[in-house]
Amino acid sequence: MLAGGVRRLVGPRAQLTVHSMGLGQRVKTYLKEMAVGPGLLVAMRSVPASRHRQLEPDMMLKVGLTTGLESADEFTGPTICKSEPMPENCRMVSTSEVQADAPVKL
Repeated sequence: MLAGGVRRLVGPRAQLTVHSMGLGQRVKTYLKEMAVGPGLLVAMRSVPASRHRQLEPDMMLKVGLTTGLESADEFTGPTICKSEPMPENCRMVSTSEVQADAPVKL
Protein backbone atom coordinates (compact mmCIF):
# COMPACT_ATOMS: atom_id res chain seq x y z
CA MET A 1 0.00 0.00 0.00
CA LEU A 2 2.83 2.38 0.77
CA ALA A 3 4.11 2.08 -2.79
CA GLY A 4 0.71 3.22 -4.11
CA GLY A 5 0.94 6.79 -2.85
CA VAL A 6 2.21 9.78 -4.75
CA ARG A 7 3.78 11.28 -1.62
CA ARG A 8 4.97 8.37 0.47
CA LEU A 9 6.05 9.65 3.87
CA VAL A 10 7.13 7.89 7.03
CA GLY A 11 8.18 9.29 10.37
CA PRO A 12 11.72 9.01 11.71
CA ARG A 13 10.93 5.95 13.85
CA ALA A 14 8.88 4.04 11.27
CA GLN A 15 9.72 0.45 10.50
CA LEU A 16 8.41 -1.68 7.70
CA THR A 17 8.55 -5.44 7.78
CA VAL A 18 9.25 -7.17 4.48
CA HIS A 19 9.61 -10.80 3.64
CA SER A 20 10.40 -12.95 0.67
CA MET A 21 7.39 -13.61 -1.51
CA GLY A 22 6.58 -14.60 -5.02
CA LEU A 23 7.34 -11.47 -6.98
CA GLY A 24 5.53 -11.82 -10.26
CA GLN A 25 6.14 -9.59 -13.23
CA ARG A 26 3.02 -7.54 -12.38
CA VAL A 27 4.47 -6.62 -8.97
CA LYS A 28 7.83 -5.71 -10.49
CA THR A 29 6.18 -3.61 -13.19
CA TYR A 30 3.96 -1.84 -10.67
CA LEU A 31 6.84 -0.95 -8.38
CA LYS A 32 8.82 0.36 -11.34
CA GLU A 33 5.86 2.51 -12.44
CA MET A 34 5.65 3.93 -8.92
CA ALA A 35 9.38 4.83 -9.06
CA VAL A 36 10.34 2.27 -6.41
CA GLY A 37 13.86 1.16 -7.19
CA PRO A 38 14.99 -2.45 -7.59
CA GLY A 39 16.65 -2.26 -4.17
CA LEU A 40 13.31 -3.04 -2.50
CA LEU A 41 13.01 -6.28 -4.44
CA VAL A 42 16.63 -7.14 -3.59
CA ALA A 43 15.93 -6.52 0.11
CA MET A 44 12.82 -8.69 -0.03
CA ARG A 45 14.57 -11.51 -1.86
CA SER A 46 17.46 -11.49 0.61
CA VAL A 47 15.19 -12.71 3.40
CA PRO A 48 14.79 -16.48 3.89
CA ALA A 49 11.20 -17.67 3.33
CA SER A 50 10.37 -18.17 7.00
CA ARG A 51 11.92 -14.90 8.19
CA HIS A 52 11.34 -11.18 7.83
CA ARG A 53 13.44 -8.02 7.70
CA GLN A 54 12.84 -4.56 9.14
CA LEU A 55 13.44 -1.62 6.83
CA GLU A 56 14.33 1.64 8.54
CA PRO A 57 13.25 5.03 7.10
CA ASP A 58 16.66 5.71 5.50
CA MET A 59 16.53 2.40 3.62
CA MET A 60 12.92 3.02 2.52
CA LEU A 61 14.01 6.36 1.06
CA LYS A 62 17.13 4.90 -0.54
CA VAL A 63 15.17 2.26 -2.48
CA GLY A 64 12.47 4.75 -3.45
CA LEU A 65 9.67 3.23 -1.39
CA THR A 66 9.21 6.56 0.36
CA THR A 67 9.50 10.04 -1.07
CA GLY A 68 10.45 11.80 2.15
CA LEU A 69 11.31 11.37 5.78
CA GLU A 70 8.68 13.76 7.09
CA SER A 71 5.96 12.42 9.29
CA ALA A 72 2.56 12.29 7.62
CA ASP A 73 1.32 14.28 10.64
CA GLU A 74 2.89 17.36 9.07
CA PHE A 75 0.30 17.06 6.30
CA THR A 76 -2.67 15.72 8.23
CA GLY A 77 -2.25 16.96 11.80
CA PRO A 78 -4.41 19.55 13.56
CA THR A 79 -2.22 22.49 12.57
CA ILE A 80 -2.28 21.84 8.81
CA CYS A 81 -5.10 24.33 8.19
CA LYS A 82 -2.97 27.08 9.73
CA SER A 83 -0.27 26.69 7.09
CA GLU A 84 0.19 28.98 4.10
CA PRO A 85 -1.14 28.41 1.57
CA MET A 86 -4.07 26.71 3.27
CA PRO A 87 -4.80 23.28 1.74
CA GLU A 88 -7.98 23.00 -0.33
CA ASN A 89 -9.48 20.42 2.00
CA CYS A 90 -9.53 22.79 5.00
CA ARG A 91 -12.70 24.52 6.07
CA MET A 92 -12.68 27.48 8.38
CA VAL A 93 -15.35 27.19 11.07
CA SER A 94 -16.87 30.36 12.42
CA THR A 95 -17.30 30.92 16.14
CA SER A 96 -21.09 30.77 15.78
CA GLU A 97 -20.84 27.31 14.18
CA VAL A 98 -18.66 26.06 17.00
CA GLN A 99 -21.06 27.44 19.60
CA ALA A 100 -24.07 25.97 17.75
CA ASP A 101 -22.43 22.52 17.89
CA ALA A 102 -21.52 22.81 21.57
CA PRO A 103 -23.39 20.54 23.96
CA VAL A 104 -26.23 22.22 25.79
CA LYS A 105 -26.59 21.72 29.54
CA LEU A 106 -30.18 21.30 30.74
